[in-house]
Amino acid sequence: MAPSLRIALMSPWNDCCGVAIHARLIGYAWLSLGHRLLVLASTDERPRGRVPLDTPDEPFVHRCWEMYRYGDRIEDDEPLGLFFDPRPFLEEDFDVLFVEKPCSTPLSQLAKIFKHLRARGPVIAIMHEGIVPENKRLYELEWDVATVFDERYMALYGHLLRARRVEVVPYPFHPVREGDKRAAREALGLPCDDHAIVLAFGLRASHLWPVMPVLSGLASEMDLTLLILAKGGEALSASEALRARYDFVEVRHEAPPPERLYTYLHASDAILLHRRPAPYVPVSSTVNLCLGAMRPILCPDNNFFVPYDGAVIKYRDPCELGEKLAAVLSGDELVEETLARARELIERWSAEKVAKKLLELAELA
Repeated sequence: MAPSLRIALMSPWNDCCGVAIHARLIGYAWLSLGHRLLVLASTDERPRGRVPLDTPDEPFVHRCWEMYRYGDRIEDDEPLGLFFDPRPFLEEDFDVLFVEKPCSTPLSQLAKIFKHLRARGPVIAIMHEGIVPENKRLYELEWDVATVFDERYMALYGHLLRARRVEVVPYPFHPVREGDKRAAREALGLPCDDHAIVLAFGLRASHLWPVMPVLSGLASEMDLTLLILAKGGEALSASEALRARYDFVEVRHEAPPPERLYTYLHASDAILLHRRPAPYVPVSSTVNLCLGAMRPILCPDNNFFVPYDGAVIKYRDPCELGEKLAAVLSGDELVEETLARARELIERWSAEKVAKKLLELAELA
């Protein structure tokens, strides 16, 4: 058995964002492998402010810096005056440091202690940035290893990164965790008969307006609820606006941690991720988090969902969404085929495999 490592992870944590989801998936995988984990987490987020999950921080979490979401779009973060407490980085004991989405951190402050950190052990960048980063601080730092999620990112800026090695390491998947629909609905106080439930999660509720007439048509033909999970600010107000217009919409004011989220997923017949295409290179952290529930995911055929061909059900327009969702809710064989491919994809890049891969790269640094 490999010796236990002391792993430090600089990342947002217990937040509603793709970076925090990635961190949690690999962080808990490292814990399950017998390693020790120290999370150096963000205190807040600019410009909107963080939306925390409905769960307290674990004892291994230290909040000691401020996140700037658009740090890849500015030349220098130093004028922002982002909060950064270097003491946990300098005083805590660890063998390797992973930094998630470096450009969202106070890089100008991290740079001041970077040589000291590298002298202690490997320092590895996990790149989430979907554009060529403009932050000059990124290019001043030489990482032991930098990782990107797929060849799209590698082609975009892999050759620009200062690192001994730049490697493709895909975004991890939550492991398969199946659950009983009836038990999940009873636990959540949802209808337990033949009522169809479509869960909308991990999206901008305002993006749903173009597909609502199609969903409304289905709701007029069957007992159907569109269940939206939203908490705080724009997400909640947009969701409530949908509920005010359509009586088949139910909104739960929650930002559930994965354990409770999976109860919602198991209670559902399908998951709807209706997102507009992005003006950058994206992955869908929501697919990676939710696919393991073994519920069919329906999503538009755009750049957000490129890595998931065959494992999700894609549609080109609202009309095709209506057709495919009706087929899913009627038990079409398409569901079984899609979930079989989903299992294969999850097995290929499970959180445990990604966590091990990252540690292997650290040993080669």
